[in-house]
Amino acid sequence: MSDSPVTSQDPVPVLDRHSKENRWYYKEINDQVQPISRKLLEEYSHIPANEIDAHIYKMRDILWSHAPYPCVGEFKFLDLRLPKHPLYTQILTTLRKPSSPILDMGCCVASDLRSLAHNGIPSTQLFGTDIISSYLTTSYSVFKDTDTFHGTLVPANIFSPSLFSDEFAGWEGRFSIIHAGLFLHLFNWEQQLTVCEIIAKLLKEEEGAILVGEMVGCQGGGLRGGPANTDFWKKERRHWQYLHDEESFARLWGEVEGRTGTEGMWKVDSKFVVRRQEKGGDGSKSCAFFEGEGIGWFTFSVARVMGS
Repeated sequence: MSDSPVTSQDPVPVLDRHSKENRWYYKEINDQVQPISRKLLEEYSHIPANEIDAHIYKMRDILWSHAPYPCVGEFKFLDLRLPKHPLYTQILTTLRKPSSPILDMGCCVASDLRSLAHNGIPSTQLFGTDIISSYLTTSYSVFKDTDTFHGTLVPANIFSPSLFSDEFAGWEGRFSIIHAGLFLHLFNWEQQLTVCEIIAKLLKEEEGAILVGEMVGCQGGGLRGGPANTDFWKKERRHWQYLHDEESFARLWGEVEGRTGTEGMWKVDSKFVVRRQEKGGDGSKSCAFFEGEGIGWFTFSVARVMGS
């Protein structure tokens, strides 16, 4: 792609990756945690309402010590994304059918999987994966469900050359639903193509198998980067990330079809909405990390419309 990254000209101090002075480490919870997430901790994890804030602070700092990503510093690791997706009712209906599992990619502490379990979806249907293995192991402490949650949580690097022979062994064509929440926008265009090829391989080869997700988007589509004000991000963010709107995402999936030989076998739906970059409103908290004009919120689904 020919897009040039948009950078800020404002000088910023260089901070250590774990510094709590980074702008995405929020000192106070305030209204950062969704009411439905609080309800999940109270009803599913059986944490008294007056103890929830203390529990969240404690878990946030444990996760921050493992890997200080913005989703942790901003308390978004508890966000429930699936219930807000337009196809959520359809997703629940599918998951209540036998042998219709879901895979949550980049699931962090697997909050959405716990929400599904709380809504009566059998744990045997619930799979999650994240590159930070300690996020997955700590998730049992976050939700206090070591003895009750029996989903499958697998640490994995999506770009591992041994992915399907090791971490995802036996997963080819296994999933009815794949959820990619705040995941695809971590990568550039070529990396997204690779990830989407993997997703197509993981989905069942049957009518209605579907990828759903949401992420930060960009009007017109293009490469964007977050603030390079820490040594961590300077080292880790070697590739600028590609954000989408409806047109660019359709173009991306068109290339996926060509690479996988599945032209015409997918139905792509998406919606992009421009958001304010300051905090407040669904999705806008996620936009604060990215720079440039036209940043917003992007929701999508890609459904298989015929077996390949």
